[in-house]
Amino acid sequence: MRKNNKIHLFTQLLLVFFFVFSSFGLKAQKIDVRIFSTNKIKEISLVPSFGNYVLQLKKGNNKIEKEIELNRKDIIKIQAKNNNIGISINDSLIGDYEKVELLSQGLMNFFKISTDNSDIKPRHYDDNLIITLKNGNELFLINNVELESYISGVVQAETWGATKNVDFFKLQAICVRNYIMRNAKKHSKEDFQLCDDVHCQAYKGRANKAEVIFGAYDSKGEVIVDSLGNIIETLFHANSGGYTESSENVWGRPFSHLLGKRDTFSMGGKSYLWEKYIKLKDWKRYFKDKGIDVRNDSIENILVNFSQKDGRKKDLLGVPLVQIRKDFNLRSTFFDCKEWGSEVKLEGRGYGHGVGMSQQGAIIMCEQGYEYWQVIEFYYTGAKVKRVDEEKEFK
Repeated sequence: MRKNNKIHLFTQLLLVFFFVFSSFGLKAQKIDVRIFSTNKIKEISLVPSFGNYVLQLKKGNNKIEKEIELNRKDIIKIQAKNNNIGISINDSLIGDYEKVELLSQGLMNFFKISTDNSDIKPRHYDDNLIITLKNGNELFLINNVELESYISGVVQAETWGATKNVDFFKLQAICVRNYIMRNAKKHSKEDFQLCDDVHCQAYKGRANKAEVIFGAYDSKGEVIVDSLGNIIETLFHANSGGYTESSENVWGRPFSHLLGKRDTFSMGGKSYLWEKYIKLKDWKRYFKDKGIDVRNDSIENILVNFSQKDGRKKDLLGVPLVQIRKDFNLRSTFFDCKEWGSEVKLEGRGYGHGVGMSQQGAIIMCEQGYEYWQVIEFYYTGAKVKRVDEEKEFK
């Protein structure tokens, strides 16, 4: 069995390289992603880890002042100083410039980047890096990266460790691609397309897991569309608790593909059940502050005997469950409550907003042998997988 697993992984690696290198025969679509977007970075160190790179150093009007071919042992230090970008290579001062571009040459290339923030571990990124200044004393870093490489990086950052199932990574890659297609102009006024934080999608560098890379490249050009052929918003969460939620019950806006339904695949997962205890007086005070007469016996009875065993509800005594979840920092809106001495005990199910795809449910479906498109059609009502021209979609 162990030998077969090794052969299977080796086969996957060969397929990964086939997909990666075959994509270079076509015009590869690239995307501009701002990296370290939530950090103030004043100094970085670069090493061209694999492939061939040149360093273009520019001044006014984007004019190239100098171009340097780099070796894999070169250490490039880049520092924001006095409204300029200071460059040194292997401790030799090169000069000050307005813009610096680390440009890949040829096929597969990636570089290592370390920052002056000791809390951030060094990362590796594919393709190119564009460096300018922000506010005169901060480095503004843009990873100009091939689309599928970015997608695999996002998938690994958000889901690696949950499973090693390739079909799950494939459908997660399609969800990521859908987000890109709908939000590629989100930061267009800031001279990039997406950031690397959860404001867009978590992206912490290049993927290095074979299953993730294979899933992303095997899904190249595939998106999820509704019954009218429109690319949909592919919302997902950790665990539905056994019932997904309709979008209008969370955000007040209905979508035909985001309908609540029974989801047995999510039952029993690691995020399926949770508990929380709240002081009874605090629980009652909360609803009293909402204008509810908690001294009324029938109302008090509802407060301590609320149940969603027959499916999700929208509110408790008129107070939206999404607001209760936020105010009490609950894992989900899917809970029952009962009096527990001087406290109220919340017995909850699921993790997240409950709309769209349950990631843990999707993993179970994939591991049970369902095809990735079957998982998509289960969680996104009426949706289908469609292949598109990525370059045309970006225009």
